[in-house]
Amino acid sequence: MIWLLIAALFAAPTPRRGQRAPSAAGAPESLSDEEIARRANGYLGSIDTPISAEQWRALGPRAATVLEPIIGDRNALPTRRAKAIDGLVAAAPSRAAQLVGKLARDETEPVVVRVAALHGARRALPSAKLIAELKPVLESARDPGLRGVAAEVITHAKGGCAAVRARLEREGADERAAYDRALRRCGE
Repeated sequence: MIWLLIAALFAAPTPRRGQRAPSAAGAPESLSDEEIARRANGYLGSIDTPISAEQWRALGPRAATVLEPIIGDRNALPTRRAKAIDGLVAAAPSRAAQLVGKLARDETEPVVVRVAALHGARRALPSAKLIAELKPVLESARDPGLRGVAAEVITHAKGGCAAVRARLEREGADERAAYDRALRRCGE
């Protein structure tokens, strides 16, 4: 049985040396709206298969029409909404930039949605805007773990370490552990 599998692997066509394998995703322009919706929903429904940023990016900016309603649906599973944020950041970063800061700051959102928004902000927002959008989370989020994630993301922006250090001075001893990753990024 194993010899059959090995034979099948050797028989599979491969690109010639120096050539790239054709993209399985296809160009975003060549995908119909229905195909984009089908793939996006398939990616969102994936349980044990990670979906790469490249797969989301291959859907193109038109994927936003599928992902934004899911992100805004408070009745949808929070994990599905978080995956939709990840997808939107990769497929339509300019659209994601309009949402991630607001979602990260909203105390009524589930933590998993806010964490996805924080990580998405790092990829979708310019460095200059990152601190302005996320400093309210760093300063006033009720959950110290969420403040720690915000701190880590903010360290990627110019001047971020100074903002994190200033906040850390006001944190209690019990909450300081949430800042470990941010402090490592700042060289402490």
